[in-house]
Amino acid sequence: EMHQYLDSDGSGTSPTCVSSTIGAERLQAATQWLQQTGFKGFLGEIGAGNNTQCVTAVEGALCEMQQAGGAWLGALWWAAGP
Repeated sequence: EMHQYLDSDGSGTSPTCVSSTIGAERLQAATQWLQQTGFKGFLGEIGAGNNTQCVTAVEGALCEMQQAGGAWLGALWWAAGP
């Protein structure tokens, strides 16, 4: 089980994402490791700001997971604040 936030320091405290491709980019190494070892991954928390760039980044992360040939079991969205 892993967590992934798409802001610059990976903390989930900023509404700004690094880029629209950061979701897929940050999952690539984990995806490769899961595929090489045969383990299954679960993204227990993923979160990003409420703006177009972040929505695109989250979509990219979910697409990366979906295209990983069963390496990922799923993900849960994490939200905080009012």
